[in-house]
Amino acid sequence: MIKRARIGGLLFFAGLALSGAGAVSSTAQPAPSATVPASFDCTRATRAADRFICANAALRWQDLALSRSYRAVLGRLTGPARAALVAEQRDWVGDRDRRCAADRSFAELNDPASWVHDQAYDCMMIVYLGRRQTLGDRAAAPVATRVIGEIDLTPIARARPKLVKKGQVRVAGMRLSPDGSHVAILLPSRELDGPDQLWLYRVADRKLIAVTPRPDMRAEHPADAVALITSFAWRDGTLFAVASLWGDGSEGEGGPQAYYAATVAGSRRLPDRPLEVQDQWESVTGGLVYHEDEFSDDVDAVQSLRGNAGWLVWTADRGHGTLDLHIRTRKPLGTPYLVAWGGWELASFLFDDARSRLTYPAGVGIVRFDMATRAERRIAGTWRGDLPYAVSADQGTLLWATRNNCGEEHEADPNAPERFCIAAMTGGR
Repeated sequence: MIKRARIGGLLFFAGLALSGAGAVSSTAQPAPSATVPASFDCTRATRAADRFICANAALRWQDLALSRSYRAVLGRLTGPARAALVAEQRDWVGDRDRRCAADRSFAELNDPASWVHDQAYDCMMIVYLGRRQTLGDRAAAPVATRVIGEIDLTPIARARPKLVKKGQVRVAGMRLSPDGSHVAILLPSRELDGPDQLWLYRVADRKLIAVTPRPDMRAEHPADAVALITSFAWRDGTLFAVASLWGDGSEGEGGPQAYYAATVAGSRRLPDRPLEVQDQWESVTGGLVYHEDEFSDDVDAVQSLRGNAGWLVWTADRGHGTLDLHIRTRKPLGTPYLVAWGGWELASFLFDDARSRLTYPAGVGIVRFDMATRAERRIAGTWRGDLPYAVSADQGTLLWATRNNCGEEHEADPNAPERFCIAAMTGGR
């Protein structure tokens, strides 16, 4: 049986116990144990610190993620260098236990009503995230970045004040042109599930214009008013868009279509579908055809599903505000591999189908993951809580959201304004 699933991702979004994604928090809720293993056998754990890790999904994920980085570094070493890393990691485990568990029992550590539990949990998260970054950067050098600028959404705020909440413009998504010179900004509909307006931003001079008309918010929409943006395409510095119109008063998704083309000099409606981008359209909501027998995960839990000829990629909702990110090969059909576990931020993952690579938020910042080698690289200048919005087709430009200043690597003020940053990536290809 063949099914069609909607593509998600639009944002509104050696015997050593080597005990996640997201910011340090003592309020994380555990997920079912089967979805997040630790790097060691929890059924044989006897020490209080190990049992505490096993009892908490977030710590189990931290342990597994760290173990992957540790083994990646260890696999490259031989002789004294290898022995030195093993000793270093053993010392780190001992220091972790002294700092975070001390001489407390498992019952003390695992009492959710106790300050001891919160202190131990926060301590574990801090030491794990620090060690993950250290070993991750040794396993694979971070992708270097050079900040180009920050997108100023003030013109959109003036044109669409109803989309402004607490001083922030709500954005449904952003896409970079293939060469990273322009940004397509999708704005969320206040009536339908999808974007209802498209704007164009030129990186070089920070010019911003509306590509499609402002939505008509009257109770009875004119037949020629835009209901949803459904597709877009790039050709050099021109952005093309397909919009679904309200038409005869239907729900808007199946109405007649209109075509637009824009540069930062201006926008125009086209009389017909543009032939110059005939085979280059990208679907805004899209879909992926897959065979039922190649997707064994609980379909009801799936939040987004992407893929190419060789791979399937998906996030699944595990309850309590947690998601996990999986991949599996299609030919031959492989076993699902847990790439990342965390909160709703994982829904913002980006899939480079041409190179079979993922870009997603992790506990050490935004990272790039090669699906064939399972190697992860941190993108320099990003930090915990940052969300990827777009990567250019040439892999030379990254667009992301942060509450830091663009390019800073430190804990952000959660009350700081959200910024949309653009950076050139060196070695990103």
